[in-house]
Amino acid sequence: MIKRTTIEIDEELLDRAKRTLGRGTTRATIEEALRLAVENSGRERADRRTRQVEYLASLSDRADLGVLASDEMWR
Repeated sequence: MIKRTTIEIDEELLDRAKRTLGRGTTRATIEEALRLAVENSGRERADRRTRQVEYLASLSDRADLGVLASDEMWR
């Protein structure tokens, strides 16, 4: 699906993005920027998940898991 829209855009920023992304048209530049934003979001989410899993795996080095799992923890 394609949606036609009108936006105000910083022309200098658009020109820089065209050069950086190697795109010749405004449409191609914006579509590539949107694709990259979505890909980076997924990558960042995966990286965050990996760091969280690593942190949770290292908890036994930082805390006594037996105490955390026991009633003693809640006294």
